[in-house]
Amino acid sequence: FTVTYNFIYFQIDCRYFTYSAAVAGFLLHGSAGPLTAQLRGAVLLPCFVDRPLPLEELKVDWRRTDSDTIVHLFQGGQSRPESQGDAYRSRASFFSQEIPKGNFSLLLEDVRTADAGVYKCVVYTKQEHQETRVAIRQVERLVVTGVDEAVYAHVAEDVTLSCSVDTHVNVTELYVEWRKTDDDILVLLYADGEIRPESQPERYSGRAEFFIEEIPKGNFSMKLWKVRTEDNGEFMCEIHTNTDSANTTVRISPLGKSPEEIVLICFSTLCFVIKSHVNLYYILLYECSVL
Repeated sequence: FTVTYNFIYFQIDCRYFTYSAAVAGFLLHGSAGPLTAQLRGAVLLPCFVDRPLPLEELKVDWRRTDSDTIVHLFQGGQSRPESQGDAYRSRASFFSQEIPKGNFSLLLEDVRTADAGVYKCVVYTKQEHQETRVAIRQVERLVVTGVDEAVYAHVAEDVTLSCSVDTHVNVTELYVEWRKTDDDILVLLYADGEIRPESQPERYSGRAEFFIEEIPKGNFSMKLWKVRTEDNGEFMCEIHTNTDSANTTVRISPLGKSPEEIVLICFSTLCFVIKSHVNLYYILLYECSVL
């Protein structure tokens, strides 16, 4: 069956909920295994019977097994939000239109780390009662990793600034921005499943790039071409989902001109001396060949 609630779409295929408890009057179904929820996201706790039950004699009680806290209650033909524990008030709800069909699943929103644990759904009629349990095994945070040390580079060298995300969220749903925090400049942007080069300022246009083939793996590291002295400072990679955000920072410390550039400058100066002092031509030519 399919239900829509507060613009959150769920499609439940009963093939995936294989646990059931057979009793004389009805068959109660729950989750086949533990669930994983995303921090500040929503999770569906399944509990449904094989046929509709008379509402006038029905009671459905959702509780935490470790504290016996009431998560939600249906009794007397209606939901009883006043009975909910403070931690679940306004966060746990039934699908009211589905209850007459025998669906007592619970939607838990704005998931918190404390929500990890085991929940039981107990269904009572006048003749009998039965329960099913579901565990929220883990509440996942959006984890973004980078490097903990500064990146040193000579002027005109290329550098890579590391940033990767460890999450079960599809990368096309992520919003990723690289920003130079010292100057509050947007350097590079990924949004709506696409790289957005048009958002780059002229200062970084054509110099800052993602590794396109790495993005599906959650790697949003940035390649910065031809480092300039003005690139000195802190860069932040910030990643957002609809419910969470995290970031990592890295500092670029330019070291001045590269040794190769210094040699070329010296060589250029040496050639000027050659032209100015013709009588030293052969001696200086020899020195050039030694260099």
